Amino acid sequence: MLGSVLLACIPLPAHAETLMDAVESAYATNPTLVEQRYRQKSTNENYVQTRGQYGPSISITGQATYDYQKLRQRSLDSNEGELSIGVRQPVYSGGRLRGALAEARANVRGSQEQLRRVEGEVVRLVIQAYGAVLRDQQRLEVARENVAALREQLAERRARRKVRDATITDVAQSDARLAAGESQLASAEAQLAISRGDYLRIVGHEPGELQPMPELPGLPETIDEAFAIADQENANLTAARFSEEASRANIAEQRGNQRPQASISASAGKAGPLSPYDRHNLETRVTAQITITQPIFQAGTIRSRIRQAEDQNNAAQAIVDGERRQALQDVVLAWSQLSAARVAVVAGRRQVEAAQITFAGMQREEQYGLRSTTDVLNAEQELASAQLTLLSSRYSEYVARASLLLAMGRLDARTVNSAIPARDPDAEFKRVRWRGISPTEPAAMLLDRIGSASPYARPKVDLRGANQPKPTSATTMPPPPPKDSVEEPLTPISKSRVVTAAEIPSIVGDYGDPPPLPDGPR
Repeated sequence: MLGSVLLACIPLPAHAETLMDAVESAYATNPTLVEQRYRQKSTNENYVQTRGQYGPSISITGQATYDYQKLRQRSLDSNEGELSIGVRQPVYSGGRLRGALAEARANVRGSQEQLRRVEGEVVRLVIQAYGAVLRDQQRLEVARENVAALREQLAERRARRKVRDATITDVAQSDARLAAGESQLASAEAQLAISRGDYLRIVGHEPGELQPMPELPGLPETIDEAFAIADQENANLTAARFSEEASRANIAEQRGNQRPQASISASAGKAGPLSPYDRHNLETRVTAQITITQPIFQAGTIRSRIRQAEDQNNAAQAIVDGERRQALQDVVLAWSQLSAARVAVVAGRRQVEAAQITFAGMQREEQYGLRSTTDVLNAEQELASAQLTLLSSRYSEYVARASLLLAMGRLDARTVNSAIPARDPDAEFKRVRWRGISPTEPAAMLLDRIGSASPYARPKVDLRGANQPKPTSATTMPPPPPKDSVEEPLTPISKSRVVTAAEIPSIVGDYGDPPPLPDGPR
């Protein structure tokens, strides 16, 4: 029992949050994503409402009438009540309902693609917010190290001033750089607070201790592969294709208005006086009728609607072409950003290593009077700037990967966390697709196919991407940067040390052999 109590008193280490945890939280609670899910579900109901027009409609009607008449000295009043039930069953719509149902189905598929796009954008926002917090935490550490190094240099120059080994100018220069460093530190603290707030807005809770970001799978080997994937899987482009399909179905729906329409209706009820009420005085009324309607002349309205639907389809085709071009441009943009960021990461690490050597050497050379105070301060500032630039390049490189996957149409929650259970919007649609169906609807659907225009006409050739030009000026993708360039912690500024020629990191390069020493004593 004593051991259990002692174990309970020992504080357990806090659980470090990973990018997978952040994506899972946002996938479940992000308001933008939740809103789009409900919008997609509401679009599913449009299909059910359209399909329901094939079925019968049953209604009960109750009516009570009181009539009072007066002529000179004579008056007469009467009352009557009627209760009836009516049934109406569409038999044939000339293909109008068939086209409307196909249009509703295409709109459902388009809304599913819009939901997929929103999910990808939310995941990218999570990656951006997660990476921004990590970046700004490290940038804050660099700013603190910068201030600490500048304070140490100011204190050293003040001490040297007392023994007349430094001038007032040296002290003032150090103090001015310290003031600038303190301002940068305050800005870094504010930026971290902003990034944490953005994380809370997107993920749903404040960030704790964050783990390094994992690899993102699915990156293409070549840009042509990225183009081919985007042409088939880009969510905006696929949604535009379904919108064009819905506009083609609308043409068939409008053409159905030229054809005859037939329906069967019947009603049955009781009618008679309400006061005095006597059920033996009620009469039974039964009516059944078949209605066939064939438009003959509509002053050109129907033909105008058909032409309007065709023009709308042409516009939808142009939108498909525009979305394809935009998808290709998004791929080029993300590809180029990723290429530049990879070069910047490798070059930035080399810059940091060289700046670290420069700063430590400047400090040592200043002690021997070979460098001025300004030289040392500039070297320290260049080192801090190089570290901040490297952190930004690491962040940009990772975000560019996510942007490339999004442009291709392959960024979703399961890209980052495969353990997240998939929410299949098509399964949601299938659950409500036949809800409330009546026995007569399948027969009415079959009859509506007779002599009606098909809502599934083949699209034009250009919609399949034939002869579609592709960008040819994309940059060559360099190999991924080494892990140490991306994940290795930065050496604090205050721990910069003088290195010999044999200790120079290989990434910095070969500076050549040192010049020979003179023969005589020095």
